[in-house]
Amino acid sequence: MSETNYTTIIALATVLIILLVVGFFLGRSLLLASRFNKARQLYENEKYGDAIPIFQKILTRQPSNDLARLLLGKCYVNQGNLTEAISTFETLTQTSPKNVDGYIELGKVYMQQGKIDNAIAQFQQGTKIKPNKFAEPHRVLGLALKEKGENDAALNSLKKAKKLYSAQKSYPMVETIDEEIETITTEKKK
Repeated sequence: MSETNYTTIIALATVLIILLVVGFFLGRSLLLASRFNKARQLYENEKYGDAIPIFQKILTRQPSNDLARLLLGKCYVNQGNLTEAISTFETLTQTSPKNVDGYIELGKVYMQQGKIDNAIAQFQQGTKIKPNKFAEPHRVLGLALKEKGENDAALNSLKKAKKLYSAQKSYPMVETIDEEIETITTEKKK
């Protein structure tokens, strides 16, 4: 065989190996995407017990999948397993400290447990992440402050949320916040 034939064979073998590697990773990505879609569909259909092991398996292979971790935590909440929910949301906030939803969901679990100060701390952490973009952490912070009896701080937080939701043209949320503001204002007048 000539040197040209060897070069051709080596080139073909190299291309084949590259195609096999790309095919392997593409197949793996498609499998994980398929699993995620299945787990998300189970979550949306309120089949939390069926979704949990799939989300867990996804996170074993993709520990940085924040959405899978968030939905796993919400599955735990919906099943009433607040201990696992807290653990899941704490992991989310530790591995992705800029994930606003992690702080919000963790704070909501603390609210369910009556741990208002812990909830407030989580909501405050969420408000620090792009404070002029995300409205929801301001809204839930306002609700938690109201629950604690800190009405002036609650009003400030709710007004901030209203301003941000108004800028986003999320008028149903603006109406909801207006009702909360009205409730606090009425209570303050008594």
